[in-house]
Amino acid sequence: MRDLASPLLSICLALLLLASHSQATSYVGTEQCAGCHEQELAQWQGSHHDWAMKVATPETVLGDFNDATFTHQGVRSTFTRKGSAFYINTQGANGEYQNFKIDYTFGVEPLQQYLIKFDDGRMQALTIAWDSRPKEQGGQRWYQLMPNDLGLPGESLHWTGAYYNWNTRCAECHSTGLEKNYSMDTDTFATAWSEVNVACESCHGPGAEHADWARSGSKGDDNGLQVQYSEQLNWVIAKGTSIANPQGDPHQGATTEIESCAACHSRRSKISSSPINNYSEDKTFLDHYQLQTLEQGLYHADGQIRDEVYVYGSFLQSKMHQRGVSCSNCHNPHSLELKAEGNALCVGCHAPETYNTPKHHHHQQADSTGAQCVNCHMPATVYMGVDTRRDHSMRVPRPDIAAQIDAPNACNMCHTDQQTSWSISAIESWLGKQTSSPDPAALAIYAGRANAPDANQQLIDLANNATVNNMARATALGLLHNHPNMASYGAAQQQLKSDKPLLRIGALNALSFLPLQQRWQDISPLLRDPVRSVRLEATRLLMGIGGLDAFQQAGLDKNIARYIEALMANADMPNGQLNLAAVYMAQGSYQQAEQAYQHALRLDSKSVPARLNLADLYRVQGREQRALEQLLQAQAADSNNATVLHSLGLAQIRGKQNAAALKSLAQAAALASEISHYSYVYGIALNGQGRGREAVEVMIRALANDQQNRNLLFALATISRDLGQRAEARDFAQQLVLAFPQDSAALQLRDSLK
Repeated sequence: MRDLASPLLSICLALLLLASHSQATSYVGTEQCAGCHEQELAQWQGSHHDWAMKVATPETVLGDFNDATFTHQGVRSTFTRKGSAFYINTQGANGEYQNFKIDYTFGVEPLQQYLIKFDDGRMQALTIAWDSRPKEQGGQRWYQLMPNDLGLPGESLHWTGAYYNWNTRCAECHSTGLEKNYSMDTDTFATAWSEVNVACESCHGPGAEHADWARSGSKGDDNGLQVQYSEQLNWVIAKGTSIANPQGDPHQGATTEIESCAACHSRRSKISSSPINNYSEDKTFLDHYQLQTLEQGLYHADGQIRDEVYVYGSFLQSKMHQRGVSCSNCHNPHSLELKAEGNALCVGCHAPETYNTPKHHHHQQADSTGAQCVNCHMPATVYMGVDTRRDHSMRVPRPDIAAQIDAPNACNMCHTDQQTSWSISAIESWLGKQTSSPDPAALAIYAGRANAPDANQQLIDLANNATVNNMARATALGLLHNHPNMASYGAAQQQLKSDKPLLRIGALNALSFLPLQQRWQDISPLLRDPVRSVRLEATRLLMGIGGLDAFQQAGLDKNIARYIEALMANADMPNGQLNLAAVYMAQGSYQQAEQAYQHALRLDSKSVPARLNLADLYRVQGREQRALEQLLQAQAADSNNATVLHSLGLAQIRGKQNAAALKSLAQAAALASEISHYSYVYGIALNGQGRGREAVEVMIRALANDQQNRNLLFALATISRDLGQRAEARDFAQQLVLAFPQDSAALQLRDSLK
């Protein structure tokens, strides 16, 4: 393999430095904007954007620093004030109690956090926050943001650790024109910004050219702003209709606005060095970010919010987005306040005589909780202990679907004393039975996550359903990588040609089931895709491929250089280093890969993925003892991690520690019974030790949850045969043929048992 990592990395660093230099002088600051935009400035002042981050002063600090104390898990923190300066006495990274000066406030309501600056340029956010709600709402107190976190001093989940680092986790969305300026060599930051909070140029882009345009008195169409927002269209409820339609086409303007907001209001990863809304070459969201689709743990199977996903991914699922509704239809873009309160906001587009009535919402009191549109169509979830955020997918409550996919439903979020069946019956009494159509997206995604027998076809049908939102369709395509067959391959091939970049990315994710050497024909054309996130995903899937001619290799190498450049945007995070290491591994650059894994462990000493991957690197190099050491350290960090135990068991087998290996593999199979491969490997190991009957028992239990697993069926047939249980062997072989009728090995095995 060729060692390309070092020259590619040098190219990328040069590109990053060049880009950073070109951005530095184009911001002018809020004061220059104020001269012409007094009304907008007045609306912005006091907003959450204005308060996103401020220097800590008596005017900005809301918390109680009058010798207040707070104790969590035995750690007693004391908040004090000396003149105009604010301090906390608490445990530092070394475990000793120290006084730390509060440098900045972070946010305003319903909570305020506090930042502390260190000599290496890091700013760290305290995990103790001030609940700024009124006292009658439970506020005006110190509280622990993540009460179940057990981060100890020196660990990544401690307030001094990587996951509470402002530079990495928070800065770009709480300040304007931010340049992170991370040095990998020294593991330090020289982070800079144009303005400390979210000011005018966060949304409109750098204002120097616009200010020049204004001073020149030019009447041209180009006003010099990086982000051009169109005039908002009127939405009118025509006579005889119940929902408003726009007077004109809103989609182009809506896309620009929504994608501008999405830079911060989305669950995504950054793939560009440009500050937010400072895009010199293009202005599409997916050229600067990779959007997270409906991943398990982040979203419920029907697309409802679960973890913090920050609105955009939810809104993309909504019918309102499909119609061309934008953020500013409901929110004042400068004050961020809603344009009207309660149902008055919704009836601007939804005729009140149709929707704001008990005939629609079936709650008799007009001012009741159940009569409020948002409580049914935008249910809320509480994050960070006190921060209530509404789901922007704006879906119709479906307790019947929720019951099938183990998801919450808006009805029972209010009626907490009732069962889901009660909500289903109530809706049926209002609307009659069989009035609601199935939800193909929710059911297919749930089936795909659960590896249901019919998941493959459900996911294909969803991926091809143009009436469903692109977030759900892209998610379905991504899930197809767990269901490899010719039908999945055909569905992915079809969507590679979609005009929707999210679907092209989903199709690429699906094709990850192809062996590396079989990917070039389908995937290589997308190395020239017009959208950067698509090109990067295609590059990721082709790294390490062999047998290319000189022209093909040169093209791939250029894309790999750009891929590394994109990864450098997150090189200050453990996962960023893991992604860099994956590039080096694919290129056979083992020394650079090892350095990246070690850097990840420097940032997070308990990173299980880093230790697992580093162990695998040592295994590839034949350094089995070093691999075993890493796996034992990973086990010490997370003793109940099935992946660690499985990998440890395999390493122990290679080291001929058979008894220890069986114990590790048994634990892995028990902890992750849903992963049939772990049970399969444990069964093979048992059989190898002459314990075939136990192996069969283990594999039969796994087969109950994965009835068409080729490895399990093949092993069960052959082990049963070797045990002299030919009738059972024939049954397993017949199941194998039914599941894989074109599999010549399966047919041969079945015939040999006749």
